[in-house]
Amino acid sequence: MLQAVSDRVPCRAARVSTGFTLIEVLIVVAIIALLIAVLLPALARTREQTRAAVCLSHLKQQGIALSTYSADYKTVLPWAGSFRFSLMEGKYYLGYTGDEMHDWALVNIGVLYPKYVGSSPELFYCPNNKAADSTGSNGIAQFRRCYRAPKRGQPGYQNAHTFPISPFSSYNYAAPLVPGRSPRDRGSQMYPEESVRYGDVPPAAESPYWRYLNEPTDPAPELLGPLPAGTRGKHTIHAFISDGYFAGKDIYTWEGKVYNREPYEGYHLNSYNVLYSDLHAKRVVDPQGQIHTAQLTPVRYNNAGGPNVTKVFKVWDHFSRNH
Repeated sequence: MLQAVSDRVPCRAARVSTGFTLIEVLIVVAIIALLIAVLLPALARTREQTRAAVCLSHLKQQGIALSTYSADYKTVLPWAGSFRFSLMEGKYYLGYTGDEMHDWALVNIGVLYPKYVGSSPELFYCPNNKAADSTGSNGIAQFRRCYRAPKRGQPGYQNAHTFPISPFSSYNYAAPLVPGRSPRDRGSQMYPEESVRYGDVPPAAESPYWRYLNEPTDPAPELLGPLPAGTRGKHTIHAFISDGYFAGKDIYTWEGKVYNREPYEGYHLNSYNVLYSDLHAKRVVDPQGQIHTAQLTPVRYNNAGGPNVTKVFKVWDHFSRNH
């Protein structure tokens, strides 16, 4: 009897939904978007901290190499080239004449290759410097090409007088020096007078750095504060090699062709990395982003004076004051 009744009761099993409502989907999407918004800046900062650490490691390795080099050469450090960021230059730029003027020469930190830095020049490049990156047209491949065929007439030789094909480093080497002269790793004697001035020439024809040291007034007091004459360049420990700090595009004409190079800068979390004359390296903060926003461009030793040149050297002084 009970069995018969149960057979007549309709089955009312609950229906189970296997999908999501639109509101549920939107809530999940919103949560994911919120997590991404929170995590992406942290991930970006972590990546930037990693690049900054790689750059600082490169400078420290250069310091070790320079220490070994200076021990071999009785405290003399590598000679400065005309362009400060070059790894090799045509000897024409260094004052050579005759047949040698057509050859390539190692200059700046390029002199450390390969004996003091090994077979890979990777440590010559900052991960953030887009104008002089290791894989660019002036990077490792071009450096090795010039290194393997430095003399005119050798297979693979390229015209050493053509500046745009020069191999570049990401770093500024010994910015105050007169071309072709060597500093010494001896504290306050890092940049002796004979290395930063031409000598018996009219004041207007002197090295821009020498003029910067002796200008009676600071023509750019708005950058990093005013620096009176007599205080500029006076340091017990000097900046020696730094990240590029030229945020302005370098536009120049060579043999009728206009070149527009990307900003030559290695900027890390509002700071630059610097190697000092005692061969330690550290991060130096850019106060309120003043250096980056100044949009400085590189200077050479045949440049005229003026605010841009003053600013370039004031940044160097800022690095030295914050050793």
